[in-house]
Amino acid sequence: MLKSCWLTLLLLCSCASQAAELRLCQHAPEKYAYRLELTELILARTAGTFGPQHIASPEQADPPQERCLHLLQERQVDLAFVPPTAERLRDFAVIPVDLHQGMLGYRLLLIRRDQAERFARVQTLEDLRQLRGGFGSQWSDFSVFAANGLPVVGMANPNNLLAMLSQGRFDYYHRGLHEAWSDLAHHPEYPNLMVEPHLALVYPMPVYFTFHRHAQALKQRFEEGLRLIQADGSLEALFQRHFGAIADRAGLTRRRLIPLDYPAPAGLPATTRPAWLKR
Repeated sequence: MLKSCWLTLLLLCSCASQAAELRLCQHAPEKYAYRLELTELILARTAGTFGPQHIASPEQADPPQERCLHLLQERQVDLAFVPPTAERLRDFAVIPVDLHQGMLGYRLLLIRRDQAERFARVQTLEDLRQLRGGFGSQWSDFSVFAANGLPVVGMANPNNLLAMLSQGRFDYYHRGLHEAWSDLAHHPEYPNLMVEPHLALVYPMPVYFTFHRHAQALKQRFEEGLRLIQADGSLEALFQRHFGAIADRAGLTRRRLIPLDYPAPAGLPATTRPAWLKR
């Protein structure tokens, strides 16, 4: 009897331990530091109502985005950070609050240094159509470039794109404000690459907390957490700590902005000019 009670207690503790872990499929700190810290902040602020919970340690390298969504569909992970599409809005539960406050909708171009003068002459979308970009073929905005008549080279493994750009396989590689200089700093083996100083592409690119469609309690927890950290200013403080200096460095007010058509799925909040983008 005593042995049976101990086994039951151990099982209950094991289940409680598992329940206290939030399983993600996107862990890479060099890419997702802000999103991970935001998630931990929400878990901490809602612990009194929903109980303590923390992000589980990763068991493998981050999978491609579509694989991540498959794992979420199978409930092998609990949360993903992804842009919305009509299919994702149908198949998953989302909180329609852009985690990056519109920042991912502004894209800078990595180019080869010997092409700087050529890019300085780009004035319009039609000019950009004469150049070819490199792209991760599973990225949510891959179709945007084709829809705007921009030729791209798609790669299933985006880790190869910097090397391919350096070798002249295409002309530019578009990156978020928080990625452009970071990519080059992490890859000094490509000294012939630079951040193009005159241009930025613009299109709506929100990123939402995305859950299994039946994970309503978890979604409710994150909705409550977002409300709390928006109200007390801690969300804005976190955003500025991660991205304030980057936005200043990007100098968007001094760049030529080239808007791309990107029809958003129906029912999403309207896109407005981000508060951090001051003119």
